[in-house]
Amino acid sequence: MKIGMQTWGSDGDILPFFALANGLRTAGHDVTICYTSVDKTDYSALAKKLDIKSINVFPTPQNDIHAIGKEVTKTPNLLKQWLLVSRKFFEPALEEMYEASQHLCRNNDIVVSHFIQNTLYTAAEKYHIPRVSVCYLPPSIPSRCYPPLGAPDLGSLMNSLQHVLADTIGARLVFPSLNKLQSREGLSSVKRYSKQITVSKDLTLVAVSPSLFPRKPDWDNSIQVCGFLNIPINEAVWNVPPQLLEFIRADTPPIYMTFGSMDHYQPESNLRLLIDSIKLSKQRAIIQTTVNRASQSIDDPNVFIVNRVPYHAIFSLCSVVVHHGGVGTIQSSLLAGIPSVVVEHAFDQTFWAQQLRNVGVTENVLHRRSVTPRKLADAIHAIMSCPKYTANAQKLSAMMKKENGVKKAVQLIEETFQMR
Repeated sequence: MKIGMQTWGSDGDILPFFALANGLRTAGHDVTICYTSVDKTDYSALAKKLDIKSINVFPTPQNDIHAIGKEVTKTPNLLKQWLLVSRKFFEPALEEMYEASQHLCRNNDIVVSHFIQNTLYTAAEKYHIPRVSVCYLPPSIPSRCYPPLGAPDLGSLMNSLQHVLADTIGARLVFPSLNKLQSREGLSSVKRYSKQITVSKDLTLVAVSPSLFPRKPDWDNSIQVCGFLNIPINEAVWNVPPQLLEFIRADTPPIYMTFGSMDHYQPESNLRLLIDSIKLSKQRAIIQTTVNRASQSIDDPNVFIVNRVPYHAIFSLCSVVVHHGGVGTIQSSLLAGIPSVVVEHAFDQTFWAQQLRNVGVTENVLHRRSVTPRKLADAIHAIMSCPKYTANAQKLSAMMKKENGVKKAVQLIEETFQMR
């Protein structure tokens, strides 16, 4: 079976698609991925390693990611955050992404889209191609069990009404080009974004561990929780560099500190925050940063600077992860069995931090707009001084290791479209 996939965003949006593509290719399917990276990351080396055909769509966006990111993180208003990202990152790439969407639909039997990748929705409707949606944010799926992201839980009736309102705002404000594209192609307008784009009438895969977010009883049968879509890279692919391994083994396990894709927004400020908090906490840390030559400018025996390493290989060697609350980083930390300190920056990160609180692996969420080195140092101390957080993380790790999100997703796709 020929399967076309399209995603958009940063690592947390793109890497799960490569994980799923790898599973589908291993199962015997012919897979092509089109991706648009907002931080200009090139995934061609990964595609080659996994033997997956990939197309980098609109690889060099003209907008200044640092300036836009600072603007995003300065506002606590979720709608304003989504509007900024949509207008500055999504809209400029729209025509190129839609052309890629049409290419996928003309050359494949089914397509798989990111849950806000609406150009593939339009193309799939135009060419009458079945579409699978991959969703990383369960609150974007309408349900009476919870409110939309950022809204208060007011009970089942009001939650449902809030989802209708959020759907309308999504269709009309966040992605205003969607219905212009639909009209241009002679297709009906989208009235409810989540009901029609986020949720596919064919199959929606919620790519989150069920131990973190169980399936809700009022979801349609076409909506299934498959689990974390994690690339199964074995240790032979990436070995811990000798100097880093020496640092890790020199004393008690260090803290790992990363703001993931959010670090692109204000890297120098982030690096100073993390270094100062480690000095105050009197701990050892591996700090991931995008600042060039940072390792040459940091003269601290308790700090080891890295640029980009596989979380699966490094988290299990550490004691705590300080991070931004991205869903991929959260699930990687739980899989490794270590607790978290969350400094949310924007979007869905407060929601995921709350899920970590619910399962008992973190305390109160910190906010990038107001965090200080002292607040972060105190949060690190609180987590490290209470064994229950590590114990809870290890229990969740044992549960997640019994799951196989990629295998489950491939099974659901094959069963839905009778590919066996």
